[in-house]
Amino acid sequence: MSARFSIHPEVRTTPGDEDGSVLINLQSGKVFSLNGTGAKVWTMIAQGANFDGVLDALGREYQIPSEELRNDLNGFIQELGRKDLLQVTVPVNSRN
Repeated sequence: MSARFSIHPEVRTTPGDEDGSVLINLQSGKVFSLNGTGAKVWTMIAQGANFDGVLDALGREYQIPSEELRNDLNGFIQELGRKDLLQVTVPVNSRN
């Protein structure tokens, strides 16, 4: 089963573009700066994409080996979770 995410209810974001975006958790005060690719991922998550959907979209856009892309995306999602910006509703692992 592919991991699903929900944005923490206290998170606000600046509009994302090729230069990136900024996220802030109003409750904790934690801020996270995203580059352009991170902003694309965040936008897909905000639109309801699951892990596999984001992975597929990135795979079509970037010429990166699929396992490397999966690991990078997994790490990014985990970092968003550690910063209380994203809640993972089904755990992400390197095999899903």
